[in-house]
Amino acid sequence: MTKKVLTIAVPILSIETVPYGPAVINGLLKNQGYDSVAWDLNIELYHSYSTDWNQIVDLFGNRAYRAGDTTSLGIRKILKTIKLLVRHKLLEEQPDIVLLSIFSSQSLDLVVPLSSMIKEILPDCYVVAGGRGLDNIEKKSSVSYAELYNQYLPVDCWYLGDAENNLINVLDSRTTGVFVSPPVNSEDLEMLPQASWDGYDLSLYRAKKNEFRFPIIGSKGCVRDCTFCDVAASWPKYVYRRGEDIGKEMVDTYHETGIKRFEFTDNLVNGSIKNFRKMNQYISERLPNTLDYIGYAICRPKNEFTKIDFQQAALAGASKFKVGIETGSDRVRYDLKKKFTNDDISWFAENCHENKINQIWLMFVGYPTETEEDFEDSINLLKNHKHLTGNGEITVFLSLPMMLTNGSAFMQKYSEEYGLSHNQSDPWADFFWTSSIYTKNTFNVRVSRWKRFVEAIDKYGYSNQSTQQAAKFLDIAGLEERYKEIYSNGQKIIPISAPSTYVNKETHL
Repeated sequence: MTKKVLTIAVPILSIETVPYGPAVINGLLKNQGYDSVAWDLNIELYHSYSTDWNQIVDLFGNRAYRAGDTTSLGIRKILKTIKLLVRHKLLEEQPDIVLLSIFSSQSLDLVVPLSSMIKEILPDCYVVAGGRGLDNIEKKSSVSYAELYNQYLPVDCWYLGDAENNLINVLDSRTTGVFVSPPVNSEDLEMLPQASWDGYDLSLYRAKKNEFRFPIIGSKGCVRDCTFCDVAASWPKYVYRRGEDIGKEMVDTYHETGIKRFEFTDNLVNGSIKNFRKMNQYISERLPNTLDYIGYAICRPKNEFTKIDFQQAALAGASKFKVGIETGSDRVRYDLKKKFTNDDISWFAENCHENKINQIWLMFVGYPTETEEDFEDSINLLKNHKHLTGNGEITVFLSLPMMLTNGSAFMQKYSEEYGLSHNQSDPWADFFWTSSIYTKNTFNVRVSRWKRFVEAIDKYGYSNQSTQQAAKFLDIAGLEERYKEIYSNGQKIIPISAPSTYVNKETHL
């Protein structure tokens, strides 16, 4: 008997892209004989409350439901709408299995009422919840949300890890409790069927098909092991699909849907140069100057990434690369384990400019080893490339002054090496870290550099994508006052606690 599966994309999600996880699962299940459809509850909810969407994002994205705000008339009304949408979909599809795709921490709030709704409507269905959002740590209990929710919510199985290698086994065996799947390997990705968009109503995303981007996956993990990044905790080894398979999926999707804009979910679209070249070759031979794709890319030197590579990528549709530049100091970049130089940045930037490939430079200030001279190198990097900033060709995304989150991979690995401490009694401790080794890099110094760098972004004509970050930091004066208050009173700096078993595996910029 064919088993019917409904995969639900749980709000809150961006409305700019189509959720990719359910589509990947859809293709995987169909390939194994399941009767499978995917459903984006997020976009349905958006169209029910499009004028109030930002308010909904604030409510549920900031844990209003989990915080106990269940009596608010607004929340009760929204939950009622969700239940009506879910009831209609469940009764229409009559699934034997329901999969909940929890993309990030933004989706954790609505898992609570949604899981109860499903079991109330279809009490005998088998419910599995998975996704990177469940890896997050709940602060009060210090356990992952998968473990916490397993104690209280009516979900049969909490699936942690990649779905490509073990999901079918879990569904066939009706596994219960918390299941941890090992990372995928290259063979898993190579055997992965194309994503299936059955069940998606693409007309709901934008009035015109080409106003949103289709997500696509080419690899998992990263070829780098940067000190500040947690990606290696999720995928210790970089794995990738065959370049021809990626290109074929993009070309086939265009012919099937008419959609030509794609965004890679990869940490690095050019992590495997060999497969990146094959993908671009496949596309440019069949659809030259037609598609439009963006993705994170690594800044490679000219002996690895030639002019022809840039030309071929542009022909295949590369329109924007997001590049982790991080700093203008070669020395600090070496400390970060970033293996490229300012000369490599110039090579990359100039060739992107020549081939009309826009760039987003991801940068931050305040790394523990950063000196004033290092910071001036970052300012000079902007100054030296200002001739490339016309028409928004280079956008700079400046994250907040260096935050060191307690329990992160960075703090577990490098706190002793850098002499780092937190005042754990303060909720802003992530900002207020101190170093017993790099004593001149104080909070006040980091904030001052952050402000000066924001000014330099505008001064040298770069597009500034730091608006949201700046908005979060509008209270910087108040934060500075709080810092003075804490430290002028001589409160003791409490050392960092023992490393947690779990880390937050969400990508953060």
